[in-house]
Amino acid sequence: MKKAILVLTNSEDGAHSKVVIAKLISRGERVFRMDSDRLATGAVKVRFSVNQEGVEFIFKDGRDRLASDEIKSVWYRRPNHFNLGIHDSVQKAYAERELSALLEGLWAVAPEDIFWVSNPRALENARKKIAQIKLARSMNLHVPQTIISNDPEEIRSFYEACNGRIVFKAIYHEHLDYGTHSFNVPTTMITSAHLKRLDLIRTAPGFFQEFVERACELRITAVQDQLFPVRVAPHTGDITAVDWRDPHLEENLTHTLVEIPAGIAEICRSMLRKLDLAFGAFDFLVDKEGEIYFLEVNPNGQWYWLEAKTGVLISDAIADSLTTERR
Repeated sequence: MKKAILVLTNSEDGAHSKVVIAKLISRGERVFRMDSDRLATGAVKVRFSVNQEGVEFIFKDGRDRLASDEIKSVWYRRPNHFNLGIHDSVQKAYAERELSALLEGLWAVAPEDIFWVSNPRALENARKKIAQIKLARSMNLHVPQTIISNDPEEIRSFYEACNGRIVFKAIYHEHLDYGTHSFNVPTTMITSAHLKRLDLIRTAPGFFQEFVERACELRITAVQDQLFPVRVAPHTGDITAVDWRDPHLEENLTHTLVEIPAGIAEICRSMLRKLDLAFGAFDFLVDKEGEIYFLEVNPNGQWYWLEAKTGVLISDAIADSLTTERR
């Protein structure tokens, strides 16, 4: 049986998975797509077993079947959205934990020669923003002044030291899912009204950074050693919004392929290697004087909108990485 590429995602992933899978199939590759939400309904079946020969796991989707020893590479896209139709919140949380534990266990016993984009253990470590900032500073990147604390007085002092210009960010995850609806927690400028409610951070610590006036942002998508830098900037004038990821701003932004300084390019590649990632979406801010500041690296970030707007073939690079023969 021909070795296969396993794509781990969910049925709502849209163009990201579809585009890459289509390119893999056009190259003659065998592809098995595992949607986590279809696993949660039983449409995709899984079996893990232990016998005299060892351990194995098998996925089945209709007539399609994939055993763990048939996998040559894995694209760990977004397989953690289960969309369970369970109304009881306790039972839903239990089922999600059980599904997550099953999948995490399977990846832990997957054959060691599988190539991952990227390994879930590396992804989890790379998502830690505190570690990202320390790594960025160790590589001599500029980082906005930062404080993470559950002490309201520390935040007030930081606010004053930055002349009242600081922003709040989520420490780990920006997405809040209520089952029937969900939303993202955006980067938010702190105002005097927020200061009056700072006691809330005693139970939910906050990530606060100095607000740096920007001329543009750089989104550098890295697929192994290949870099795809895109400049994101307003069409005309300034955008007062703090978080340019707001979909309402899309029509007011331009996306342009650019060259980046060789030093920044090498740091991105080096950071990716240190984080043991095959993919990363780097966000940088460029201030009015041209100074470049590291904001974060999303180890599993979105990228297709950049391909759609600029024509840059990030999907080709991902397909290449999944099909390259390794020894």
